[in-house]
Amino acid sequence: MKTTRLVLIITAVMALSAGAVYADRLILTPTGTTLGTADIKAEYATSSEGDNPKVFWLNIGISRFEVEGARFQDFGPEDVDVVSAQVSVIPETTFTPAVSIGMRDLADEADGGGVLYGGRAIYVAASKSIPITGGVPVLFQDMKVHGGVGTESLSGLFFGVEGRLPMGIKLAAEYDTEDVNWALSYGIAPAVSLKLSSLKQDIYYGAALSTAF
Repeated sequence: MKTTRLVLIITAVMALSAGAVYADRLILTPTGTTLGTADIKAEYATSSEGDNPKVFWLNIGISRFEVEGARFQDFGPEDVDVVSAQVSVIPETTFTPAVSIGMRDLADEADGGGVLYGGRAIYVAASKSIPITGGVPVLFQDMKVHGGVGTESLSGLFFGVEGRLPMGIKLAAEYDTEDVNWALSYGIAPAVSLKLSSLKQDIYYGAALSTAF
């Protein structure tokens, strides 16, 4: 029943969004950038802690809008389904960051559920690429910094950084207003990467798929 409701909500939001945008996550926090039109990102993460909680994310970009559906499974007696949405308002330029606004957990399903999202939040997020100039050791490439401010479950400032280490390993770290999270990912195919992360002080592992239709 919950799965059916989640699919219906996602479908409805997509149908109403022919001209809007949604920001992609850094790890758990939003960023100022969004998926492009017809881009899809799917991610799975699980932990060996407790009852082996699992998270399934699906993000879809349409024009200037992105919608995210997330399922938190085995975090408690009931699974929790969350739908979020975000609009890109300013694209990144040479001198200015990308800026987006959004709402995480539209229906406030995660409030009190003991999952990685703490409930509804409205936020503004910004992202900016940091060029690596000559003379700097090439140990951290393609660096981007992110930051924002939110309400309720994202009350206060959140920020993070991501970049690429040698051998193609991607590193991301963030402060989500409560905890420091980090993630390592490694591409094993053009659209597939394996991930190891620390979320809310627990270790998770999984995989991500990025493609377009």
